[in-house]
Amino acid sequence: MTKICVDEQELTKKIVQDIEQDEIARSVKKLRQQAVNSSELPQAWLSKTADALENNDWSILSEDFINMDFIGKNGYFLIVAPYQINRKSRPNLALSAIYGKIHSNQEPSIEQLENLIREKFGQLNQPMPINLSFTEIASCGNVKGESGEAFIVPNGWSFPNSVRGPALNNAKEQRRRFLGSSYECIQKVFEYETASLLLGPLEDEINSERYRHVDTQVHEAGHASGLGFDFKDKHHLFQNYSYAGVEEWRADSLGFEFAACTLPAQEAGKLVAVNFCIRFGLDAHRLGGLEKDTDVYASLISLEHLFQNDAIYVTKNGQLALRNLSYPGLLQAVELHRAQALSLTRRELNLKTPTGIFYLYKVDIHPSTQSIFQALVMERCQGIWAKLQ
Repeated sequence: MTKICVDEQELTKKIVQDIEQDEIARSVKKLRQQAVNSSELPQAWLSKTADALENNDWSILSEDFINMDFIGKNGYFLIVAPYQINRKSRPNLALSAIYGKIHSNQEPSIEQLENLIREKFGQLNQPMPINLSFTEIASCGNVKGESGEAFIVPNGWSFPNSVRGPALNNAKEQRRRFLGSSYECIQKVFEYETASLLLGPLEDEINSERYRHVDTQVHEAGHASGLGFDFKDKHHLFQNYSYAGVEEWRADSLGFEFAACTLPAQEAGKLVAVNFCIRFGLDAHRLGGLEKDTDVYASLISLEHLFQNDAIYVTKNGQLALRNLSYPGLLQAVELHRAQALSLTRRELNLKTPTGIFYLYKVDIHPSTQSIFQALVMERCQGIWAKLQ
């Protein structure tokens, strides 16, 4: 039995390799072979994937993706389809493949978060997006490790209504990024004790994966709140990077609120630490920069609220430092994030027309915050990220 599984995994890796080498006919043949013999991957999904590749018709896979029927009984999955990413505000679509194994740590529960959304806002306008943490086995295209996305959003796939499917969080690639350049960057941007506090949850070998997963799950609950990400996407309300950046910041901040409601302050504060490591150690340094990139702008908005809340200051050495060096203190540092995001979400629910979002989703950034962000966050880490770009 073990030999069969090993052989199957090797064949699946070769399918990914064929996709990477643009050997479509060869990959279709192997997929059909797998569809007959596979004990790890859903045979119907493999057969449909072969049909989709052969006919360039990705609608074949839509329903199974949304229903998560692409995952085998032991958590193994293979997705082959065009996937779109955005770099410097430009879409990049490429045939991509990801082979991995889903983890079982899916807490807090979807039901718990959906009930919390109803409690906070009186309604839930879309199902909670599902975030699945996984370990990558093989990949290519726009979902390939270092060059692609570590957090694979569902609407990037070319399946109709793919936004209703699960997000996939690449634990292996996330860890590599955190412990690589982003780790070094956090140490440069923040003074020693603050950096140590922020990095602590990610250095926890036992719990780091769980912290990263829960952070992304409460973030997705933030997207589901208010009018809902699906509604905004359908009505083309993310017309530029700034509107999308406010949405990302809103989802972060509501995630902090949901964490505070479901976890002890010590644990909720650790999720804030993980978020800051993502925003200031990774997202702030994306190639699009402040005038093009959604995640860079979301990071800037977060820093603005930290200053407004008097939770952070600049040291004599030109580094950022938190005033309260504890995880409960870190949760207090984002009190303004939480209050503003709650207010913004309630206001969007009262809009008479969806385009009112364009008025609501404007954040005043103090010029000094932008100068600090550019000099002490972005420019300070340019040398670290230049070698990867």
